[in-house]
Amino acid sequence: MRGNKAGLADLKRLQTQLNDERQRKEAAEKVAAVERARLSTPDDVAAFKRAMQTVAPIKQTPRRAAPVQRPATAAGVSEAIASRRAHAQGETPRRADQGVSDGGDVAHLLSENGTAFVRHDAAPDTARNLKRGQWRVGAELDLHGLRVEQARHAVISFLDECLEHGIRCVRIVHGKGYNSGLEPVLKDKARTWLVQKKEVMAFSEAMEREGGAGALLVLMRLPGEAVPAAR
Repeated sequence: MRGNKAGLADLKRLQTQLNDERQRKEAAEKVAAVERARLSTPDDVAAFKRAMQTVAPIKQTPRRAAPVQRPATAAGVSEAIASRRAHAQGETPRRADQGVSDGGDVAHLLSENGTAFVRHDAAPDTARNLKRGQWRVGAELDLHGLRVEQARHAVISFLDECLEHGIRCVRIVHGKGYNSGLEPVLKDKARTWLVQKKEVMAFSEAMEREGGAGALLVLMRLPGEAVPAAR
């Protein structure tokens, strides 16, 4: 009986020792883990810092602000309109109308009671064919409201521009003179200017549906062209 009690006591002591040993081991592992964490933290930080030394920051290209669209001012609009109007009315100084005068009597060069003109090297019936619409009108100029100087410059510049663009047949509206004492002057001056323009082969008063006595149909010879072909 006594031997059994001794064996049981030894077993309890052994269990107690094992428990204590296990607890000490667990405690030691916890302490070691904490220590490893404490010791490794500076190393990790230092390693991170060393790695970051080789990293260059990304350069961001600064974005350029889009230009601000400023609203057009009334002054700017008025200036642009005035500039275009001055150009249209012949107020911009140019050399286009040099050599073309306002004076001179051309009545003896006209035909059809002063309503037509044919250059000497063109066919005699050119003006009549022009009036009948044998050539298609490619552009038109309206002289209403212009002074003589403005109208002269407008006519010569208009003809030159048409020649540059290959337009040989045009209509010039000078007015009939019913509402203004100035327009009959332009009617006569237009004929004077056209006769002096060597590129003009013929002109004729328009048919009534195209302006009648208030407009002229003009036929020009393009550069390098002998006689304009009917179109």
